[in-house]
Amino acid sequence: MRGRETRWVDLQGATVIPGLVDAHAHMDREGLKYLYPSLASCRSIADIKKLIRKLASRRPAGDWIVTMPVGAPPFYLDVPDCLDDKRMPDRNDLDAAAPEHPVYLRGIWGFWNKPPIFYALNSMALRAAGITRATAAPQGIEIVKDAAGEPTGVLIEHNVTPIIEFTLLREAPRFTVQDRVRALKDGQRRYHARGVTSIYEGHGVAPELLSAYRELHTNESLSMRTHLAVSPTWRSRQEAERDIPILASWAGGAGIGDGSLRVAGIFLAYGGDAEISRVLIEGLPYTGWAGFAEQAHDAESYSALARLARSHGLRLNTIVGGKLQELLEIWEAIDRGARLRDQRWTLVHLARATAGDLKRIRRLGAVATTNPLSHIYSPRSHRLRDYGDGEEWLPHRELLRAGVPFGIGTDNKIADPFVALWSVVAREDFAGDAVIGPHQRLTVYQALRQLTVGGAQIIGRQRELGSLAPGKLADLVVLSENPLRMPIPRISQIRARLTMVGGRPVHRHDPPRGAGA
Repeated sequence: MRGRETRWVDLQGATVIPGLVDAHAHMDREGLKYLYPSLASCRSIADIKKLIRKLASRRPAGDWIVTMPVGAPPFYLDVPDCLDDKRMPDRNDLDAAAPEHPVYLRGIWGFWNKPPIFYALNSMALRAAGITRATAAPQGIEIVKDAAGEPTGVLIEHNVTPIIEFTLLREAPRFTVQDRVRALKDGQRRYHARGVTSIYEGHGVAPELLSAYRELHTNESLSMRTHLAVSPTWRSRQEAERDIPILASWAGGAGIGDGSLRVAGIFLAYGGDAEISRVLIEGLPYTGWAGFAEQAHDAESYSALARLARSHGLRLNTIVGGKLQELLEIWEAIDRGARLRDQRWTLVHLARATAGDLKRIRRLGAVATTNPLSHIYSPRSHRLRDYGDGEEWLPHRELLRAGVPFGIGTDNKIADPFVALWSVVAREDFAGDAVIGPHQRLTVYQALRQLTVGGAQIIGRQRELGSLAPGKLADLVVLSENPLRMPIPRISQIRARLTMVGGRPVHRHDPPRGAGA
């Protein structure tokens, strides 16, 4: 293929690897984080007021001022104790900074850390939202009041999946489709800078997010190889039974799309909170931070819908949670009537599994995605003492031994596959004082294979992607350092000097002169 226009680059000994596949990315959410002003540098209420005052000076009276949450990303720990004041700013604090603007300090997406989730509004925002002393608090939400019984402007949510923007704060500014388009552009740029060339969204995407992806693709602005499952928006089992054959007409089998954007299969939840699901489904097409539609299915409903999906050739993706045994029983029952082996049904967020479980998964021909930044290096993860010696927790070595194909995702906790790589190899808990399942550590080489070859298997493109070989697509990454020849603690600091998708540069960062290869 070399011609006169071919450009040669002398890497001078730098390390080249195949493009990384993030098997659970939530790439849109990475971009959404940067749409609103950050409070990460604020250490006190005075700091927050100073920032709000500055924002208010730049926009007309009456315009909403919306920020990111109090605290520092990615986990927003110890809110509100992270502030010197040891409390959230209230309406009086925010009124003093912006008396002529509604002010809304967003709360976190509940899976970045763990509830409670804190929000703050000033008086204008409270009035716009219609929140008074008589307002009834929805499920899992607390309206903090002062001694006189008036709302202070501080709201506290105890739901892991936030519903506040679908109930009390319907009038607050929302992410628009164009916000999501901008977020995807920024998100893919940030992921490319970390060596990611392909993503899989097995948790599914709702219509508003799918629209944003399609707009990018139509405008030839989508440089990430993107593979999406559908997040269905049905409101009842009856709707689901009607919709599955329709979905299968375009999302069944290999789905629809091309090498840049492909939509295939569906996400189907097992379990879940029916009331939370009802609230969020009623709020569609808006999905907030999620990007997907929240579902809740009991065992009987899930089994019936999964069986229907199989009969129509729809690939199924389901978050495991703590229900692996129940899921396997349902899948095995379906498999006895219609083989699952070639369907690549996916166990999303596979966390705890025994060697026996993995043999069952292998027999079904199922695949899995694991999320070390959700289940090992995360403040939401259980401590070692809560699950014994940890050898059944993200059992990566056992997955390899059992021959179960699996990919590794960031889950957009820390949107960096090299932090995930370090976590898979080191298996240190978030506190840094324990190793979770030391015998399940992968070597750096094995972990890199799962972020490349393993990810390509998840998206069904192992013949084109995942390794550097003649006849495969030129998705590759030039690294700042060689992960096979460096101390393990430094692996998380690796950056991409050059990222290419199909031979086209999508990210380039040249080191300072004299900094070496």
